[in-house]
Amino acid sequence: MAKFALWWIRWNENLRTYESRMTVGGRNATAQDFKGRGFDRIIVLDGEGRNSHCSGFMYSNGYNDGRELAKWILTRDIGMPLYITIPFYRPDGKQRDQTQASFSSVPDSYYRGWIDGILSVDIDNMKGFYWSYESCLQTGPHGENVSMEFIQSLHDYVHGHGQELIWIPTLGNRTMGEIQNRVIKNLVTIPTLAKYFDHVFVQPHYYQTTKLNDGNDYTFEELVSRVKWMKDHGLSIEMEVDNSIIGEQDNCAYCKSTQGTWEDNHFKEKVRCDKTPTLETEQKCIDRACDYYRAIIKVSASAFSTRAYYFGTNLKVIDKVRTKCPGW
Repeated sequence: MAKFALWWIRWNENLRTYESRMTVGGRNATAQDFKGRGFDRIIVLDGEGRNSHCSGFMYSNGYNDGRELAKWILTRDIGMPLYITIPFYRPDGKQRDQTQASFSSVPDSYYRGWIDGILSVDIDNMKGFYWSYESCLQTGPHGENVSMEFIQSLHDYVHGHGQELIWIPTLGNRTMGEIQNRVIKNLVTIPTLAKYFDHVFVQPHYYQTTKLNDGNDYTFEELVSRVKWMKDHGLSIEMEVDNSIIGEQDNCAYCKSTQGTWEDNHFKEKVRCDKTPTLETEQKCIDRACDYYRAIIKVSASAFSTRAYYFGTNLKVIDKVRTKCPGW
């Protein structure tokens, strides 16, 4: 059973270097802190790219930016198999480069430069790359900013260098009808794209909201149906919890004054907490996180032996949720 942990980083413009966001209580987290909690794979990421350095949009910029991050990672002495992000966005929210044509056919591809720059640094324990764009619509008719040709070329290029490629797409608060493409044809493309990734960990997005985008409740039974869908398609799961359970305003459903608003005949989820969690709120958030494990057991106790874990930026979160549900 492989457990992939997300190690969050960000670019510090004032210091002109990267910094780790991971802590254990009030101190900086180390690789040993992850190992001690049963994790054996690390994914180094900043999100979807907005918090990593971007010096431009050409191959040379990608090469230098990737090499810069890899050299910083080398100083962390992680000593565990790790995967490094491929940033989709720039800090200004625009894409770093085109994702329509095969980037192998584009001489000045930023993304190809990034991969080459990362690989120019000798990191013995590097296992692969993480495709950071989380949209479950990409390559479909409703996510036309990325093409199937691009994803295939990304897979081929990464594999050609002996590396793996992984992905953690989110389902958001979409209904099962949408996820199964019964409402809109070819809306969710995760099963179609899965063949291009060595691991696909799906975000159920249950911890973050209690409402689906049709206004109905996102119940435990709805979570179970998504876990079953993942199993049926040979996908894995990302377990989700965050700093809300240690008293911080993060993104748990229960520390939001409202779950969202109606816009264009859809229920649009409110993002991030606007209320400081109380002890009661923290317990409700822990229970909702524990539902992920309960759903897995209900679907298949032997499934999902390989999982990814999102737990905010403080490893004390892991300790606290496992006090309530040790199998998490």
